[in-house]
Amino acid sequence: MRRFLISIFLLLLIVIGYLIIRKPHVSVVDAHYDGSTAQVIVDKLPLTNAEKINWWRKNKAQILKKYNIPTGDKIPFLIVIYVFGNGYQVEGKEDRLCFLDVKPPKNCIDKNIRMIIWRTRDGGVKYQF
Repeated sequence: MRRFLISIFLLLLIVIGYLIIRKPHVSVVDAHYDGSTAQVIVDKLPLTNAEKINWWRKNKAQILKKYNIPTGDKIPFLIVIYVFGNGYQVEGKEDRLCFLDVKPPKNCIDKNIRMIIWRTRDGGVKYQF
């Protein structure tokens, strides 16, 4: 019985260690900019808030450049990171976010907000999860 409990404990430690150490690859599916806010759509984000912030800081410049979102002093005041989920869908009666720059009828996504980045008036950055 003692060996069984030790085996279960070790297995649990291995699983927890894997979840902490693994670095999931985040793919940006698409991004949209409407003149004041940007919406970035990803397949997934890291588990912890610190990892999410680190991911954003590391990839921000590349994402903004690739999707023609202003940078520097012109960066949007609000950037919302969504998880793609079931992909682009028809608007329907659900609470979905629809994009004018995507051809209808499948031009909406479910509002799976995972992170919001605010640019403050004094030039700082605030993160919301």
